[in-house]
Amino acid sequence: MSDIDTMLARLRDAPVPARLAAIDIAIMEDLARLQSAPRLSGTVFGMAAAVALVIGIATSAVSLNPRETDPVSPFDARLALAPSTLLDVR
Repeated sequence: MSDIDTMLARLRDAPVPARLAAIDIAIMEDLARLQSAPRLSGTVFGMAAAVALVIGIATSAVSLNPRETDPVSPFDARLALAPSTLLDVR
């Protein structure tokens, strides 16, 4: 097994691959392209949040199919299938 210090020294002394030499230019061009793209203002995001909030409140307030729920009992048979009982190793 080679010594890791020698391997790192060889890697440090190796020439930079041609594909990596031009990576800085490509990244800077992509950043410039992204910064020049049109952006949405904070008002648009605020309006979208308000609309989502109103829709969420409206759908929770108006129930099309009201159901009566069964009372929860600690002695209910369905509680026997709870994950805490299914994972028991006894």
